[in-house]
Amino acid sequence: MVRNRARLFAVAALAVTICTIGIAQGRKAGAPAKAELALQIADFAALPITGSPDGTGNNAGSLARVNFLREEPAPTRRFFVNDLTGPLYILDRNTKTLTTYLDLNGRGTRQGLFDKLVTESGLASGFISFEFDPDYARNGRFYSIHLEELGAPGVLSPDNATFPGLEVARYTPTPPIQVPGGADHEAVVIEWTDSNIADSVFEGTARELLRVQLNGRIHPMGDLIFNPAARRGDPDWRVLYVACGDGGSGDQRTDIRLNPQRLDTVVGKILRIIPDLAEHTDASTVSENGRYRIPRDNPFVSTAGARKEIWAYGLRNPHRLSWDVDPVRRENHLIATVIGFRTWETVVFIHKGANYGYPLREGIEMLQVDGSLSKVPDLDTIPVHVTGEITSGTIAPTYPVVQYGHGQGGGDAIAGGFVYRGAAVPGLRGKFVFGDISTGRLWYADFAKMRAADGGSARTLAETHELRVRWDDPHDSPDRGTQLYPTVAAVVEAGYHSRGGKDPDLPGSGAVSGNGRVDLRLATDRAGELYLLSKSDGMIRAVTGIAPASR
Repeated sequence: MVRNRARLFAVAALAVTICTIGIAQGRKAGAPAKAELALQIADFAALPITGSPDGTGNNAGSLARVNFLREEPAPTRRFFVNDLTGPLYILDRNTKTLTTYLDLNGRGTRQGLFDKLVTESGLASGFISFEFDPDYARNGRFYSIHLEELGAPGVLSPDNATFPGLEVARYTPTPPIQVPGGADHEAVVIEWTDSNIADSVFEGTARELLRVQLNGRIHPMGDLIFNPAARRGDPDWRVLYVACGDGGSGDQRTDIRLNPQRLDTVVGKILRIIPDLAEHTDASTVSENGRYRIPRDNPFVSTAGARKEIWAYGLRNPHRLSWDVDPVRRENHLIATVIGFRTWETVVFIHKGANYGYPLREGIEMLQVDGSLSKVPDLDTIPVHVTGEITSGTIAPTYPVVQYGHGQGGGDAIAGGFVYRGAAVPGLRGKFVFGDISTGRLWYADFAKMRAADGGSARTLAETHELRVRWDDPHDSPDRGTQLYPTVAAVVEAGYHSRGGKDPDLPGSGAVSGNGRVDLRLATDRAGELYLLSKSDGMIRAVTGIAPASR
């Protein structure tokens, strides 16, 4: 996500004086306030090492490429964790032991399911994400995203030799949704049905829902999520939102640059579909491939030539989605963290039919074909590109509510974020906590100010506040007790070396982080408690408290 930008990286971001929510007059847009608070974190679990302790790159050097942690919506409340290299584990919350529930990696000599799974790129490849059906306790269903390389040897159907409990006789691949400009990879969404959710190894069926072509190996599908506030009978009940990156098309200078804007392709979009063909039959239509339904209230179902699955568009790499359900205000918001190209990392509220501007906008500025930024024009509209040749009117772009830059005090790529609604850390309630992938920096923004900044086309931003971390290294000798760190990087470096990592710093690199890359992600459990995931050391850490950064 960050290596391809190194040669384009600009250390000094443009200074802009804007009307902001909670930002001092004249401060550079997206600059964080001085850190006054520190998260208290504690080691929670170590994943099995799937990388190489001797490796140095973003892929082989990561001890375990942990990407998501989800808690199943069932009485057993088990944690499930995936590794991009293929495994899906069940994590015992008490003993912290991990059991391999599935393994999607059947590449080469690997014994998993899919021959064409691609993991060696070191980016968001391999077994990317998974999510449980809201009715999982009754139907045993969950959904996954993985990335396949078209030129790799093998077949598209899974091989169940290592997981004989998976029935494969009825599995059939789907025709891919094509992308303008040619493709070399495909993102695949699968529905899994476990016949016994008490099992520690998967037994049941798998059904391919859709397959999407991508121009390149970067920015694939990144996440999928259900609305947690929806209940049986609601229009959004069991309706799936899917974040699909642009496959790197928007970074180019050729015709495919506009793919995130084009409504005849699904890349660079948020999709909204109904996986279950028996659900919402009166309010939807069946997809072209016959595997899912499309809600009739999606914004482009009546636009000739447009993909009806599209909910929002004009996004580069919306690789993380989260819902906030406010129990007091009785509101819920879909939030995407979007990895930027030249200058800005952003957080956006996802709205029906909204256009987020990429590649014609980045952050709150106009993005030129050569990667330079300029002031947004007074007439701030974008043509609605139905196809490469056909436009239909114009639309005002929707802007982020939070952003930070690619420079000192910022980072390389946003890691994701959540509004904290848990009980263990009262001081975090109502704060949107997010971080940077490579540097391990953490910030928060008051969610009330993010809502106030959400003016759609208004270029307003919520103030961000940097967070320090406090951590007691369980492996230091003599024991130094709890120490204060400016970012998560030193914590991950200590964990990496304690687990046998040989790189003098951390493996990998970034334009801002330099030599050494944390590879940070965030997660929450169903109670709203917050966790930090780091690939370089293959660790999960729990956020246990918050305190002044000066103590």
